[in-house]
Amino acid sequence: MKKLSLLATAGILTLAFGLAACGGLRNATALGTPKKAEPLTYSESKDMDPALKDAAAAFAAKFSAAAVRERSDNAAVSPLSVYFALGLAAECAAGSTKEELLTALGVDDATLKSGYSDLFRSVIAEYKSNLGGNMGRVDVGNSIWLQKGVSFKEDCITTLADDYLCYSYAADFAGENAKANDAVRDFVKGQTNGLIDRDFKLSEETVFTIVNTLYCKDMWNLFGDDLPFAEGEYSFTQGGGEKKNVRLLEGYYTLGRAYEGETFTHYHADTIHGCSLKFLVPKEGHTVGEIFTEENLTLVSEMKDYSPIDEENKLEYHTRCLFPEFGASFDGDVKAVLMDFGVNALFTDECDLSALTDDKVYCEELRHVVKVDVTRKGIEGAAVTVIPGAGASGPGDYTVVEEDFVLDRAFGFVLTDKRGAVLFSGIVNEVNV
Repeated sequence: MKKLSLLATAGILTLAFGLAACGGLRNATALGTPKKAEPLTYSESKDMDPALKDAAAAFAAKFSAAAVRERSDNAAVSPLSVYFALGLAAECAAGSTKEELLTALGVDDATLKSGYSDLFRSVIAEYKSNLGGNMGRVDVGNSIWLQKGVSFKEDCITTLADDYLCYSYAADFAGENAKANDAVRDFVKGQTNGLIDRDFKLSEETVFTIVNTLYCKDMWNLFGDDLPFAEGEYSFTQGGGEKKNVRLLEGYYTLGRAYEGETFTHYHADTIHGCSLKFLVPKEGHTVGEIFTEENLTLVSEMKDYSPIDEENKLEYHTRCLFPEFGASFDGDVKAVLMDFGVNALFTDECDLSALTDDKVYCEELRHVVKVDVTRKGIEGAAVTVIPGAGASGPGDYTVVEEDFVLDRAFGFVLTDKRGAVLFSGIVNEVNV
């Protein structure tokens, strides 16, 4: 049986999004081209059915915990990228293969089809300065690749373009494998502005490949100035227990107070355009692996009220994060994770993708590639967002209390966009700066 390669790729960018990758590609022929995806308008976002967004959020917590909580390195995944890729696979599938995918995605077929493009468009954004300069952006890209000469159902290609904003290409993996792989490489490189530039070595037996890319870049402040370092050095406890003296970045105060859980504390640092980097710090006697659970990630991702006001004592709390620069990445097969979620037929000879092609295919792996960097300038990556703070400032007779939320040990993080979609999540066990 021929292989289906399902490739979910998420990455960060340091420059602008490469639109040229979606047009003409060397060594590939365009089969289907979607209209240009535009961000949701305010009224569209207000009318958006929340069902798919809620399902994606639930998937994010479950997938993130399963994929990285046992890792001993700095690891990050993009659950939304995987979710988008599986959504494309579900549209191409039939029978039990489709049923398993929809169950894992947490929606029915009608909800997926009607809500996918709105979810896609709710994530993309472009940030411009008052002078017209690029301040950052969030972008998503979908593509499907078919072996040249394979029969496919044009109705499915049209649906993928219209309802899933997905490009479709034909390439000759069997006859000119290196050139076909170059075409996929060019697409990914263009979508990620060169940050992810690799040969995925799709085999000569490849018939069908799904590629999703997700991009994010934002800054801490309007002018792109570096965050200052906090005074002095802090002793940071690495995931293995070793101590290391590090400099911590001094974030900005935001209205709110850190969440105090039984096993961890939590607070956030926000970018100028509303992305929120949420930190989970284990308490003494607990490890980052213990606290990086589906339940805790759900709580953190959904939290909007950081209890800034103490009415009884007339206090108003403002908190800032002191956190290290860090990077986290992932490059591996997440098939086992998805099989634990009940997605089995896709990876066996029972695979049914007859909505797209009558050729018998199956998925050998699901490759996931991620890179996230948090620096003095800002965040580069694609991940999760929650809007911080609660309510307006209190009246003038409240006393302002300023507190620091210090990340002095291995921690977890969730990056959300301005509407709360989880773009990236992961764990940081080591700080090397």
